[in-house]
Amino acid sequence: MTTNRLFSNLVGMAIALSMLNTATSCSDDNEPARTPRAEIIVDKQSLEINESMQIHFTGVADQVIIFTGDKDHEYELRDQSNTGFAMNKGLFTYSYRTPGTFRVVCVASTYDTYLGGNLQTDVYAFDVTVTDNITEIDDISTTITPNVYYANRLSENDWLLCLPTKQLYNNREMTVNAARQRLSITIESDSAKIYLDGEPYNSRTYYALNIDHSIRVVSSSGTIRDYTLYGMIYPEFSTVTVGGKDATLTRSAFYQDLQTYLVTTDDLTLDYTVEDNVQLLDGSQPMPPGCQIQLGKEYTLRRSHSSNPQVRADARIIFQR
Repeated sequence: MTTNRLFSNLVGMAIALSMLNTATSCSDDNEPARTPRAEIIVDKQSLEINESMQIHFTGVADQVIIFTGDKDHEYELRDQSNTGFAMNKGLFTYSYRTPGTFRVVCVASTYDTYLGGNLQTDVYAFDVTVTDNITEIDDISTTITPNVYYANRLSENDWLLCLPTKQLYNNREMTVNAARQRLSITIESDSAKIYLDGEPYNSRTYYALNIDHSIRVVSSSGTIRDYTLYGMIYPEFSTVTVGGKDATLTRSAFYQDLQTYLVTTDDLTLDYTVEDNVQLLDGSQPMPPGCQIQLGKEYTLRRSHSSNPQVRADARIIFQR
């Protein structure tokens, strides 16, 4: 049994509660402190990071504190501002964000019902081993004020990030410099190392996001996973006329893949030019120059990747008066 000033706040709480409980009763109602027993059941002692551990208390206590053993929660450093967690209703759940071996300490305490005196404690300790094999990328994105552009996951190891040539900001068209933007790569592990094109990834570095990149994630335990990030630009017509007159492009402030072209003639013959790897489609059917269009119908302008035709950037095209 030990007494420690760590529990001074707990004793104070017990005193306050005891005073409330005894305000209308006499001191003869005092019940002496029971003998505490720090007995627990732990569901697992080998964990992955971010995997939950559950501790069930089966002993005797008026208050149970769990020191998880990681930073700021070490029992041995309780006199140096390290703290534990109060267990609620006999169940405590916790997960670790960093790998390592951690000393978990359960402190069970009891006290007299009258003014919370006669504090007694019992301690039980065990080790938890936490490993980090995480190499899974959760999100890839870039922020170009006022928008955040998220990459789409194409497969287990392939991501596609599409950017427009221009975006609306304060009702003005602003050119997007895709060749120089910061990149955000999100992963659950704080210990994993990320490399982009063989160099350590840095969220403050500017990258060319209109080209492809190789990404390697190395977990704390040494597991390696390789990814490809495809960077593409939403396609646009190089030139476009309807009925022999120029069609005017208007952009959406909310949908960066949407391009609306305003026409001024009843002749709906479409003529256009595009880059070599771009094609205009009606569903899955190609639409060559000189075809007829329908106002209000949505078409697709598709840019296919030069080395992987399954990777493509699709812009939605609508013609309106």
